[in-house]
Amino acid sequence: MKISRKLMVIVVLTIFEVSLVLFTLFEILLGAKLHQLNAAHLRYTVAFSEQVRDIQANNTIDLGALRRTIYNIRYQPTECLRQVGDIEIFIMRRIETYNAIELCKKDIVDANNGLTIIDLYDDNKIDRESFLEQLSILSNTFKQNSIDFELPTSKTVEFIFKLMVPIVIVVSIFIIIFIIYLSRNITTSINNVISLLSEAKSDKALDETISDNVTGELRELLIVAKARVKEELVKTEINQQLETLVERRTASLTKANQELSEFAYRLSHDLKSPLSSSKGLARFIVQDIDDNHLPEARENSQKIVLQMEKLERLIRSVLTLTRDKPQTEEVAEVNFDELFDLVRKENNELLIESNCQFSHEVDIQHPLKTGVRSLALIFGHLISNAAKYSNPDKMCRSVKIEVKEWDSGYHIDVIDNGIGIPENRLPEVFLMFKRFHPNISFGSGLGLATVKKYVGYLNGSIEFNTSDEGTTFTIILPKEDVV
Repeated sequence: MKISRKLMVIVVLTIFEVSLVLFTLFEILLGAKLHQLNAAHLRYTVAFSEQVRDIQANNTIDLGALRRTIYNIRYQPTECLRQVGDIEIFIMRRIETYNAIELCKKDIVDANNGLTIIDLYDDNKIDRESFLEQLSILSNTFKQNSIDFELPTSKTVEFIFKLMVPIVIVVSIFIIIFIIYLSRNITTSINNVISLLSEAKSDKALDETISDNVTGELRELLIVAKARVKEELVKTEINQQLETLVERRTASLTKANQELSEFAYRLSHDLKSPLSSSKGLARFIVQDIDDNHLPEARENSQKIVLQMEKLERLIRSVLTLTRDKPQTEEVAEVNFDELFDLVRKENNELLIESNCQFSHEVDIQHPLKTGVRSLALIFGHLISNAAKYSNPDKMCRSVKIEVKEWDSGYHIDVIDNGIGIPENRLPEVFLMFKRFHPNISFGSGLGLATVKKYVGYLNGSIEFNTSDEGTTFTIILPKEDVV
């Protein structure tokens, strides 16, 4: 097999692995979405039950509020059916959890029946007693649908997680081993060629050796090399050029697969935490509802919402970090007033909460032309970090952006007086999933990795200085168009 075909095999296997990782990620996220929908369904079901009890106690019927609550209940199974595709249905049929889909369809029918009951009462076709009795039955039906939906959904997510994550790891290990095998195979082929060439005593013998024993790309390379240099140079170039090329590509692909495996592992771990917490809280909610402890159920429901928000933030951070270079972003002159207003508004709540003052200073003679959206994303992450990790012992907490024009380019300093970065963690600043103060604030650990990636998109560089008095990030952008 030609060297190019062997390398193509490596590329194809790598693409397959990336696709497998993305598929696993999307399936896990879909499971989280289904849990979120069921939590919302349960919340609206509780609200519906409270409305029914209020009607029974107060003799006042707000048909509009009842309809709105049922519409909200019906939205959840409708959205569930929209999210689930043919692949998920195939998996659910195989592991006998397809009844979750049937429950969604049943829940929609139950909701439509509830709307019909309200319409019949509104048209005076059923009396109040019958109306309340049917609403009470409907409330219990909605509640039971939520309870029944949780188990098959959890089983499906657990099946996908337990099946796909080991597959991803095994495939990664296989690809690394296969790359090593191909590398040795290619190296052996090259060494055999060198050995044959070393035994050739004349140009004629060399030609016969090449003709009889060398094929494919190596033969073409030897013929071209022989036409340009002497025998000794031919052997040296073959050894150096081909071995260097193969080793470089092999090392690059091996490193990429190792990084991909680590990324999949860390991401799976971070995704599993909110999912596991939500699963446990959902069980508590079911128990609280069974015990009629609605305040505790509401509290646990809110905790699930917080876990889902945490998961959503992580997903957004991952999508931002893994997004390809924004080819469609045009180079434009930066309006710093508009840019600073935008990042201030996006981080205003966090700045107020941390009592952190944001200021800026621009001193340039020529307008900066660059990708404005990318620059806004960079500023947003750095300001957010400064607010999250501001020093609670300081009365005046601040973050300032200074933009200056030098001969070497535009220098942008983002300066804060926060708690700084621990000295022993400095080499990890721009790595993924690194949190330096987890007890002080929350985050995905992807912010600074995203900043470095987007600075690279702008053809710039970034460095930092830090101490317990604060941190300064310095971004240098070239004066020419950078996107």
